[in-house]
Amino acid sequence: MRVVVAEADMVRSRFEAACRRLGDGEARRAFTMALNKEGRKALTAHRRALVKQSSIPRSDVHAAVRFTQAKRSSLETRTTGSGRHLPLSRFGAKQFSYGVRAKVWGKAQTYPSAFVVRRYGNNVYKRTSAKRLPIEQLWGPAIPVEMLRDDAFEAWSAQPPKIAQEAQRLVALMLSGVAIGRQGTP
Repeated sequence: MRVVVAEADMVRSRFEAACRRLGDGEARRAFTMALNKEGRKALTAHRRALVKQSSIPRSDVHAAVRFTQAKRSSLETRTTGSGRHLPLSRFGAKQFSYGVRAKVWGKAQTYPSAFVVRRYGNNVYKRTSAKRLPIEQLWGPAIPVEMLRDDAFEAWSAQPPKIAQEAQRLVALMLSGVAIGRQGTP
């Protein structure tokens, strides 16, 4: 019987050897550039998927979702979303005899017995009792909640394998002596 011991991830060992040849400073620079490039690509994919899945207007998504770039001192990128639930008026709410209709989560949703109050910014309200008052406002999705659901989360989580490929490409370029500029291209 013959037992062969081989490292499962030869790519990782070759990458570590290349980083040792480059030195700590240049290896950190290459990895920072790879993180930022692939992080921006993931941000774009995440924003597009978020708009498609939730029907939140693109301008609202771009204003609420932020990207923090990696630095040599901290090798991490961050995609953060902020904001609360958006009013249904942001989703094209229209008043009909049966209630209100708005396009939320990619399809037209019907809100029976709801009504639009123009005086309060065309927001959608519904009565909470049989009396005229009190009324409560109806809300749509929130960007931070939608970022962690379905297609938007899948678009963002596809990022890590691409980072390693980009880092390997940049390290190989640096080892070959090619001068790399700010955008990671020769």
